[in-house]
Amino acid sequence: MTSFRARAVAALLAALLPALPATAHDPKPRHGGTIAMTATYHVELVIKNGQVDVYLVGHDDKPIAATGRKGVAVLTAGGTSVRVSLEAAGMDRLTGKTAEGPAPSAKGVVQITEPNGGTVQARFN
Repeated sequence: MTSFRARAVAALLAALLPALPATAHDPKPRHGGTIAMTATYHVELVIKNGQVDVYLVGHDDKPIAATGRKGVAVLTAGGTSVRVSLEAAGMDRLTGKTAEGPAPSAKGVVQITEPNGGTVQARFN
């Protein structure tokens, strides 16, 4: 009878498991920017005074080295679009500057070229 009870409890738990809420990883911005999640890592976009900074953080919340990576940000705000080249600067940051100075609320795409030649895209809506 004990094995019947154990199987009944296991069946009940298996039936209830899909009803449990998912505990998704919800990263918080560390530098006051906006976060986009990619399959590879999290990307934080910070725009201030014409400077565009992109921080890379792994899904384990540890910084990802920016060395060997480069990128481009294509940002739009108020009907104006700007393209900013990004180069590695510091431990976990890609940075670029533009005279047009996109608004801190700009939307767009950041494409990062990996050291192995692959690319990662992060969309900011």
